[in-house]
Amino acid sequence: MALVSLVRCDNYKTEDVLAAVRRAVDLVGGMGHYVRPGMNVLLKPNLLSARAPEEAVDTHPEVVRAVGRLVKESGGKVSIGDSPGGYGKNIDEIFERSGMKRMAMEEGFELLRFTTSRFIHGIPIARHVLECDSMISIPKLKTHSITVLTAAIKNTYGTVTGLYKAECHSRSPREEDFVKIIAKVYAISTPQLNILDGIVGMEGDGPAAGEPRAMNAVMAGDDAVAIDACVARMMGLSPLDVLTTKTAYEAGMGEADPSRIEIAGDPLDGFIAGNFKLPQTTPLRVIPRPILNKLGELIRFNPHIDKRVCARCNLCKITCPVNAIEIESDFCEIDYHRCVRCMCCHEVCPYKAISIKRNMLTKMVWG
Repeated sequence: MALVSLVRCDNYKTEDVLAAVRRAVDLVGGMGHYVRPGMNVLLKPNLLSARAPEEAVDTHPEVVRAVGRLVKESGGKVSIGDSPGGYGKNIDEIFERSGMKRMAMEEGFELLRFTTSRFIHGIPIARHVLECDSMISIPKLKTHSITVLTAAIKNTYGTVTGLYKAECHSRSPREEDFVKIIAKVYAISTPQLNILDGIVGMEGDGPAAGEPRAMNAVMAGDDAVAIDACVARMMGLSPLDVLTTKTAYEAGMGEADPSRIEIAGDPLDGFIAGNFKLPQTTPLRVIPRPILNKLGELIRFNPHIDKRVCARCNLCKITCPVNAIEIESDFCEIDYHRCVRCMCCHEVCPYKAISIKRNMLTKMVWG
């Protein structure tokens, strides 16, 4: 039986968030259960892109502040780190625009750049993750164009450094292969505690180009699989509709059976979102996999660069695992013969210049 707490919070006011996070953590044993005096505690938020807090792309700094304060109350030393898309080349800009830098300075928390790693089972994991005494994951509730949702399990993928993420997308463009890598990373970088920022989440074409959606939820628990199972239900899905959750559950990494998840705090039924918008790519799931494989190139979602919006920052070009993007002052192009549809460019673009386009057959099937 897994234990997950669920607490309502309607805004990001500092004291309201602190009260909600404190209650959520207390319901799963209290911070003292996870942090002892003198421990070096790494907070791992989702810092995907250089976006303002109100855009709901990154974990909100007030949730990270609240978690950090509880860690300090328990005698722990707080640091904050992540390895975002684009190989982390813009991490300083992300710290700045997300509000994380200002909050960390106000609270005396250390900001870490995941620049060094150690290979564990062939995967480069940030040394800060391996050397801390405890890691607390602070994911954001969002949709994802490849994995449907990104929450507690996938947040640990940010512990991987360098070019390895791009290599994974290049070698495993199919979702069923990619989620196995995510599950493997989660098994290596399993947090001691997960605290989900679901106060304002993201719906639509997440994880960066969707729309903010008030979900009014803070969740906590040591089982990321169980948290993601609850998030799926809040989005109107069955937990096993989400392949990351299904893969981790079947591998014995956590609980996804709703009958075996105890929810403490506020009832989950009060958080189920009506008409929650899933990514455009999600309807592909209604087609049986063997048929979908045969259709192959006929049903296709492609990333598309809007030349009028593109700021020529080159982050998409840097991130592309197969070097399919060319950016110049007078043009922006994606070579669709090379593109593996991993949507990394769509994920990292800080300007919403990259959207998902459907080919004619796909439009006919889904309208």
